[in-house]
Amino acid sequence: MRRSGLFAVALPVACLLVVGPLAGCAAQPSRRPLQTSPIATGAGTTESVRKQLEGTWSLVSFTVFDAAGASRLVEASGSLRYDAFGNLDLTGKLADPASPHTSALLFKGRAVVDAPGQRIVLTDIEGNVDPAALPPQMAPDKVRHYAFENDRLSLETRDGARVLARTVWTKVR
Repeated sequence: MRRSGLFAVALPVACLLVVGPLAGCAAQPSRRPLQTSPIATGAGTTESVRKQLEGTWSLVSFTVFDAAGASRLVEASGSLRYDAFGNLDLTGKLADPASPHTSALLFKGRAVVDAPGQRIVLTDIEGNVDPAALPPQMAPDKVRHYAFENDRLSLETRDGARVLARTVWTKVR
């Protein structure tokens, strides 16, 4: 009996001796913070371009260019929304009776901004994007080159230096 009585007293005392000092320790991060550089925010930076893109845009014009460089205006309408997180939502319709590519465009995805190259790359595209129903110049996998002029946004797809298509958008809000 004496042995179990000693064990009954010794075990709680041993636990207090081990756990007691640990309970008084101050919590500390398990790792050091990563050393990073500040995010660039001046004109021409990715952050400033994302801020310029943010909002709702309405399609003003859609122009396609043939192999010789001749332009043709395509009858189209559309709305483009871009949020602070790079999410893109496009709703549009090509209504040009002369075009074999008459289609509604409804897709969402992400727009990755390359500020030094003045390019936008679309990723994670989902929606009713049938590449066969679109003019090849406007396929979602094409890189868009952007330019801002006041409240207008111009997006071009290119083959090298040759412009394949250009959409011009005006900022609604």
